Amino acid sequence: MKRSGPAEAARNNVHASAGWRGFWAYTALPAGARLALAAVVAVGLLVDGVLALVAQTPMPTAAVYVGALIAIGAFAWRPPIAAVVLAACGLVATFLGAGGPYSLALAVSVGLVTSTCSRWLSVSYCVITAGWALVAAGVGQGLAQGGGIGSVAAGLASGLIGWGFRGGRAREHQLAADIDRLKRESAAAVQMERDRIADELHNIIAHDITTVVMRARALELVDDPVARDTSRRAITDAATQALTDIRRMLRLVQGTDETVGEAGAGAVSLAATLESLRLGLGSMGASVELSFPGSELSISNSIETTLVHIAREAATNVMKHARQSPSIRLAVTSDRECITLQVWNAPSSGGEDLTADATGYGLKRMNDRVMLLGGTFKAGGDETGWTVTATMPRF
Repeated sequence: MKRSGPAEAARNNVHASAGWRGFWAYTALPAGARLALAAVVAVGLLVDGVLALVAQTPMPTAAVYVGALIAIGAFAWRPPIAAVVLAACGLVATFLGAGGPYSLALAVSVGLVTSTCSRWLSVSYCVITAGWALVAAGVGQGLAQGGGIGSVAAGLASGLIGWGFRGGRAREHQLAADIDRLKRESAAAVQMERDRIADELHNIIAHDITTVVMRARALELVDDPVARDTSRRAITDAATQALTDIRRMLRLVQGTDETVGEAGAGAVSLAATLESLRLGLGSMGASVELSFPGSELSISNSIETTLVHIAREAATNVMKHARQSPSIRLAVTSDRECITLQVWNAPSSGGEDLTADATGYGLKRMNDRVMLLGGTFKAGGDETGWTVTATMPRF
């Protein structure tokens, strides 16, 4: 079940037959205010009944007073209907000679109208109220001299109070919406940071950990002292590089740029990375061909960093799924606008699957990185082998 936030709860308290800006739009009173209004109306009806008996108020006039109180109570149900009924009954009150007291009831109710009803209905109600007060004063229906102006002043004061409540609710709804928005932005930022950390762990450290695992297995299978010594050095280098990358990643997460000890070695060039991969893959017994433009290569740091990640990830996949491949090719080509990295390996003589890792996460993240920087990424295999190709703008 979907849970609504504060802003959604506030929106649920707003009703309209023709949309938010419709003439009949209204904001329902809070539950506490509805109960208080019902209590006031109940007390008013009781007092009015007692006064009508004591003063022997004519039945039509007493009915008008009762109707006005009931209409005011209707604000707890449908404020627009209550406002229209109150305004329309002014004609009946004038006809029965009770226009003066009724105009006061209209004026007092202005605050309820401006607090709950649409702006257009509120303005219309205020104009009608002022008109009834002036008419009642003009025909002398129960208003003392200057009573019409007094009714208008009372309506103005009531309306300002109601408008203040309306503004307070609007600010409350806006704050609730801001809180919801900040929660969504915070959740999105946390998720983005999690994705970034997962990306760093997978694309930077996975290669070194895979190298450690492969070399540790090799130590168990070979007895040649030279080969075992080579595997030990490879394990040490890969573990050191993994530690360096972890430290660098922690600096990125913490937002610091300080270099402590060998942690600064995390920034490795594409040329150095490919040479390290050539040696590592070659020690597996494969014939590794490396093609690199050399000193002529000039690319931006972000492009080079991305290519380093892709090269490491592609080599990691070779170690996982084609570690008995007899031939591997690492090639970098470039022109005036683009640079292309290609990692190819022949089918493994041991029959390992040349497809990507089981989750597909590595290929997906490589593709995301390249696409983010405006490049193209392809990965696929056939009977001749498996190829990973990334083409990116140089700057």
